Amino acid sequence: MIGKKLKRSVYKILGGVGIAALLGVAAPAYSQAVEEMPAAADSASAGGGFDSSSDASSPEIEGGGWFSGVGFSFSGFSRIETAIRMTGEENPFNQRGNLFNGVPTARCGGVPPTPVCISPDVATRNGQKANNQFNLQQFRTHLDFQATFNENWSARALVRGIYELGEYDNFSRDAVGSNADGYLYGKPNFFEYDNYRKGGCQNRLEVCGRNYMVDLPNFTVDYQNGPLLIRAGNQQIAWGQALFFRVLDVPNGLDLRRHLFLDYTPEEYADERISSPAIRASYQINNEWEADSYVQMFQPTIYSNPNTPYNVIASQFTVHDRFNQVDDKLNYGLRLRGSVANVGLQFVYANRLNPDGVFRWTESGVNRGLPGALPNVVPGLTDTVSQLLGLALDPIGGGIPLTGAILARTPFEVDPTGVVSATEWFTYAGMARLSAVEGLNASITDFPATALLLANPVDSNEAAMRELDLFFQLSGGLRGHIERQYKRENNIGFGTSYVIEAEPGSLLDQLIVNFEAMYTPDRTFTAPSLGAGYDEREEWVTALVMEKYHRFSDAFPATYMVFQWEHRTESDLYGRLLDGMNGDSRNTAGGIGGKWNGWDGLVFAFQQPFPNLVYRVDAAVLYDTRGGLLAQLGLRWKPSGPLSAEVYYTYLNGGLGGNDNDNIISTIDYADELGIRLGYQF
Repeated sequence: MIGKKLKRSVYKILGGVGIAALLGVAAPAYSQAVEEMPAAADSASAGGGFDSSSDASSPEIEGGGWFSGVGFSFSGFSRIETAIRMTGEENPFNQRGNLFNGVPTARCGGVPPTPVCISPDVATRNGQKANNQFNLQQFRTHLDFQATFNENWSARALVRGIYELGEYDNFSRDAVGSNADGYLYGKPNFFEYDNYRKGGCQNRLEVCGRNYMVDLPNFTVDYQNGPLLIRAGNQQIAWGQALFFRVLDVPNGLDLRRHLFLDYTPEEYADERISSPAIRASYQINNEWEADSYVQMFQPTIYSNPNTPYNVIASQFTVHDRFNQVDDKLNYGLRLRGSVANVGLQFVYANRLNPDGVFRWTESGVNRGLPGALPNVVPGLTDTVSQLLGLALDPIGGGIPLTGAILARTPFEVDPTGVVSATEWFTYAGMARLSAVEGLNASITDFPATALLLANPVDSNEAAMRELDLFFQLSGGLRGHIERQYKRENNIGFGTSYVIEAEPGSLLDQLIVNFEAMYTPDRTFTAPSLGAGYDEREEWVTALVMEKYHRFSDAFPATYMVFQWEHRTESDLYGRLLDGMNGDSRNTAGGIGGKWNGWDGLVFAFQQPFPNLVYRVDAAVLYDTRGGLLAQLGLRWKPSGPLSAEVYYTYLNGGLGGNDNDNIISTIDYADELGIRLGYQF
C-alpha cells in the first residue's frame, strides 16, 4: 500500500511530467550503479547521463508486438563487510566515546552575565567508556531484476537488504540513569530515523528496524523512442564529472547510515546517493547536444544515528527532524550538455530543497525540573536558586519541580547524558564548528522563558563559562534540543572539458581536463549560533579535475589517475560555515576565510590492474589544506568465478597543522580502519 507521503507527492510529480518529457537525454554515459563505480575506462566520459543499461546484462528481445519478445534477467550478490578499528579512539560524538567520560573537570558557576566565579567545584561525567574492536559488521544482499517488454519498454527493480551483525560496546541509558526524550536516544538504532517519538523509515520505499533495512534503490520503468528516453520510478540521478567532490551532483542527498562516506573509494557515492521517486526525461537534440531534466520527490540526506559507529552529531543534543513539513515537496532540474569545437560543455539549473538541512535551537517540550542531590549537582546551590526564583523546593528530592514547565519552553532538558561543564560545551561547539558564546546567547534571546531562570546573554568567553557552569551545577547535565529544517535554493552550474593531445605516450597526451562551477545565490546555512534566523548567503563551489590513463610498463595494463581540486567560498565539504571554525575548549569560534580564502581540498587517486586482471590496486588521498588527511589503499581480487574480495586500509589524521577544528578530517579521525569485504555474485 502506498503511504500518505508517497500519495501526496505522486499527484504533484505527475503534474511535472509534461515539463520533464519536453526537456530532456538519451545519451549513454556510464551507468551510476548502486554496487560500485563503473570501470575506470568509462569515467573519462562520465557526465552523469543515464541509459537503459545496468549492471546485469540486458535481456535480448525479438521484434514484434507487445509481449512477443519479452525478456527477463536476474543477477545479484551477497557480501560480508567488516571494518576493524586500527586505533584505540572511540567516536567522540557518542555517549561512550565522550572525551570527558571519567575525566575530573573544573567548573565555576557565576551570576549571569558577570565573569566572576562564585561556586567552584569539580565534576566527573559518569559516561561509561567503550572499547570497540569494530566499526562495521554488516551482511548485505543485492537482487537485480530486469525485464524488457519490447523495443520501447523495459523495467528494473533492484532490492537491497542489509543486516547489522555487530555486537558493540553499546550505550545503555539505564547504566547512567538517563531518561532522555526521543526514540533514538536510548538503545542504539542503526536504521530507523523518521519519527521523533516512534522511529520508522524515512525513505519511502524502505522497510527497516533497529538493525536491518530493505529498500529499492532502483525501481523504474523506461520508455525509449528514438532520441527520447523517459524513466519513471525510484532512482538515483548523478550529474557532473567530479568523482569525489559533488559540485554539479545536486539532485540527490546521501544516506550515511551504513558506512558514512568511508566505503571502498572507487565506488564513489554509489551506495550513499539516496534514491527518490522521480520522472526523468532526456532528449538527444543532435549529434552534439542533449537535454536532460527531472522532477523528483524531495528526499533528505539521512545521517548516522546517535551512538552508532559513524555518528557525527554530538549525542548530548537531541534532533527534531521536520521532514514531515516538506515531505510532499518537489525538486526540479534541467541540464544541457554538448560540445563546441572539441570542447565539452554543460549547463545546469536545479531548484531544490537542500537535502542536508539546516539546524537551530528548538523548544525541548520536556517538563523535568532542576533536580536535587544528584551526581554533578552542587549541594546547597539549588536552595539558593530556589529562593532567588521564588519557587518551592521539593521536600523529598530537594529539587525545584516548577522549573520543569519553564525548561520545556527552552531548548534544554535535564539529563545526565547532556553537557556537564562549560569546558565540555566549548569543546564540542568547536568540534561541531559552532560558536560557544553566540550559541549560548541564541538559546537565551530566542526563548524568552529563559529569563524566568535568570539567564542572560553574555559578551565574553569567561562570562559564558560562568553562566554555563552555573546551570550545569544546578542540573547535573543539560541536553540541547535542535530542529532540522529544509530550505529551498537555486543552483546554477557550468562545466567544461577538454582532451589534450600531445606527443603519443607522454603524460600529457589524452589528459582530460574538466572544470565545474556551481553558483547558489540563496543558500541557507546553519548559523554558528544555532539562531532562529539561520544564515543565508551566496556561495560558489568550483572543481578542477584532471584524469587520464597512462601505461608505465608494457607488462601492466594502463594506470588510471585522477587529480582534483575543489574550492568553496563559504563552507567546508560538509556544508558547515567557515565562520564556525577555529574554536576550542576555552575560546569561541573565530572563523576563517573570506570569499576567496575559503575551503580547499585536493584529491589524487589511481587504479592499477595487474596483468591477469584478477587483482587491482586502488589508492586515494584527500588533503584538506588546513591540516587534514584521508588516505586509503586497497586491493581488489576478482577472478572469473563468482567470488570477490576487497581489503582496504583507511588512514585519517586531522591534526597536521593549525587548529584541528579548521579541517574536515578531524571530525572523523577516530575512524582509522581496515576494511574487508567478501562477496559472492550470482
